[in-house]
Amino acid sequence: MKRIISYSLLLLLISGLGVSVSAQSGAIYNHLVSTLRKTQEQYPQEKVYLHFDKPYYVAGETIWFKAYLFDASYHTLDSASRVLYVDLIHSATGKVVLQKKLKSSGVASGDFQLPDTLSADTYHVRAYTQYMRNFSENLFFEKNIKIFQDSPSTGNPEFTSEMPSSITTISFFPEGGNLVENIESRVAFKARNKKGQGFDVEGFVLDNLKDTVASFHSVHLGMGVFNIKPMAGKSYTAFIKKGDGSYFSQMLPKAQEVGYTITIDNVTFKDKIRLFVQNSSPTTTSQELPIIIQQRGKVCMVLKGSSSEKSFTVNIPRTQILDDGITQITLFSPDGKPLAERLIFVEQNKQLQVKVKSKNSQHNTRGKTELELEVTDEQGKPVQGSFSMAVTDDAQVQHESFAENIKTYLLLNSDIREEFSGRNYTQLTGTIEQPRYYFESSNANRLWYLDLLMMTQGWRRFNWNQMLGNTLPELKYDIEDGLTIKGKALRPNGKVSENINLSLMMAKPNTEPVFKTVLVDASGNFKYNSLNFTDSTEAYLQVLKGSGTRNISINLDEGLDLYWSTPLQIPKDIRYPDEKGFEFFLRKTREALTIEKNDILNKTQELKEVTVSAKREVIDNRNLYIKASNTLKINESICVGAFNVLQMISGRIPGVQVYSNGERTYTVYIFGQGSVALKATPLFLLDGLQVSLEVINNLTPCEIEKVDVLKGVDAGIYGVLGGNGVLSFLSRTSNVNNVNRIKFAPAGVKVVKLLGYAMEREFESPQYIEAKPQHVNPDYRSTIFWKSNIVTNHEGKASVTYFNSDNRGKMSVQVEGVSHSGRVGVANFQYEVK
Repeated sequence: MKRIISYSLLLLLISGLGVSVSAQSGAIYNHLVSTLRKTQEQYPQEKVYLHFDKPYYVAGETIWFKAYLFDASYHTLDSASRVLYVDLIHSATGKVVLQKKLKSSGVASGDFQLPDTLSADTYHVRAYTQYMRNFSENLFFEKNIKIFQDSPSTGNPEFTSEMPSSITTISFFPEGGNLVENIESRVAFKARNKKGQGFDVEGFVLDNLKDTVASFHSVHLGMGVFNIKPMAGKSYTAFIKKGDGSYFSQMLPKAQEVGYTITIDNVTFKDKIRLFVQNSSPTTTSQELPIIIQQRGKVCMVLKGSSSEKSFTVNIPRTQILDDGITQITLFSPDGKPLAERLIFVEQNKQLQVKVKSKNSQHNTRGKTELELEVTDEQGKPVQGSFSMAVTDDAQVQHESFAENIKTYLLLNSDIREEFSGRNYTQLTGTIEQPRYYFESSNANRLWYLDLLMMTQGWRRFNWNQMLGNTLPELKYDIEDGLTIKGKALRPNGKVSENINLSLMMAKPNTEPVFKTVLVDASGNFKYNSLNFTDSTEAYLQVLKGSGTRNISINLDEGLDLYWSTPLQIPKDIRYPDEKGFEFFLRKTREALTIEKNDILNKTQELKEVTVSAKREVIDNRNLYIKASNTLKINESICVGAFNVLQMISGRIPGVQVYSNGERTYTVYIFGQGSVALKATPLFLLDGLQVSLEVINNLTPCEIEKVDVLKGVDAGIYGVLGGNGVLSFLSRTSNVNNVNRIKFAPAGVKVVKLLGYAMEREFESPQYIEAKPQHVNPDYRSTIFWKSNIVTNHEGKASVTYFNSDNRGKMSVQVEGVSHSGRVGVANFQYEVK
């Protein structure tokens, strides 16, 4: 006889309040819960989602996107990792074509300017943080994007994509993990065609005596379910009907002789979830069976059953599930080993309500459009948050039916399962087709089909074993709170003296220079953390102190390498417009790109001849400063016979005092800087970059072209480092037009170009409020408007204004975003241009 276990008697509050249990069973509960807590604390997860302006592009266009970086457990905008990497990858080869590093504060805006020579093919965009590389690449955000050239003959797809007429694979999934002899169980299945798409099938199951024990047919995207009661000594084979009417066979998973099965009803009741547990071999002595319910690593409830019961039922109140999303239910043995497990999706409707409305009574070509965004929570209260908006022309851009958005990705596609095997973590098996279908209330059977999805692509056996065995993976990659420069400083023999100081200087025009010093460890390793610089920036590294530093070489790590990727398999073709619309898209996009190129060329204006009577001031691009306090030009009569550059300038520059240290080395002080009394040396520069006194003492005098001295306010550009004055040595061997500035690199010196954060660009939308010469050009943009940084105010509102193009017909508006508390929301809106 079944026994229904009351929730009120079984709920164990994690805070320590709850039912009394034996010391032994209490230890098991504590061990299981503490394992989850430890995993979540020591191995926090991140999720990344990218919102794009459209799903496909022509080479030469710009891919616009906004990135959202979340904490995976709480879905708040993550503030730990500050560096986000986004790659554009050629799908066929896995080779990275372009990469961007974005500065993230939980959100970041970026773009890829596609070369017009880029081959027409399928590409995919991959987004991740360095910390995410500790786990499986399956957890990275990835999305396929098609890039075209200007005609169908350059590799563009066919316009009609026929559904393959035959099944390729079918997989069977016993609910809870295993079939058990003499217990009736549900078996879910999913069939796919050669494109990886769900494919409708039908068939039947025979036992080894050729008796029919079950029949089945799919109900949604190749998924379905049937019941079977496996008997001892029998095997079972499924026969699946093919497109030509013939059948192929596949064995069902072998049933266990003894064990537990679980069946979950997550559809019938609005207020509760029912869990049915069956045991093929009840024990004579009752022992507690822990049942843990968790969501994204956070424990919702801990229940218990009894090993002496042949079957029992547990009622789980939906109010105890913390949030919307995938929830995991696991049945354990009395000694804490997983016996059966199932994923379910719990809908709490706690996400944002986003509305878009137009303030225009009519929309005209090239007319001004003003849209208002209103965001509320589930209770109708206004919400502040960050949102992005794309407006596209329906005639040129058609989005996939029930395509992925920030809501489906965060709550469904991206949700992890903590499986510590192989690359440590994996996600839901395969790519989810039409994810938005399961979130639209107009689809009557969506919850039933969503439960089938959890039983198939969300199906799982057990993933607790390695967690409970305390064999968690080693974290090789740190959380980056800024850009990093790291490497080794070594002697030629591979050894290095301890406690060597290594300085870093980075300087760009119109920006504050960066000066940092770190201590090289006993193994020669060094690292500069929390750096903040954009675009291509020159960095200068110099060994400052330590015995024998002249022979030390500085080797930088390449950083985050542009490693190749396993090609992404998406079980759904990218949707394109019909043939006429597609040709219109290609033709108008190519025309727009041609006009844009011509505009850039025509911006060169011819100036009238101007006579300049004043003497031209030459600015040396090796310097941050424009004017020196004093300058000594070095000619042959000055440098010949000198064995040291400081000895060479001694007595030749006002206010500069040179002292001998013995053995042909010198030190120098600048009067008027308070340095002589304090015995503090000035800042030394070689071709604009900071160097040590040792480097200066080892320069060849005739290599120097001139020496500049900066005092007082002239030295202020170098901040506190210039407080004792600046001595700037400019070499003859450097070239003012050479971006690397120094053609020779003394030992203990490293000059490199580094790629920093990508510069954020704004989407250029024509302003037709007043006539301009370029407005004579036709305007048939496929992306009418893109804005990545829409922020709602305290009333939950925001507005955007832009101008329509020459396109007539339907325009689609897609809005996606997140609140400060981690709730996500989407909206779709259409208007017609006449």
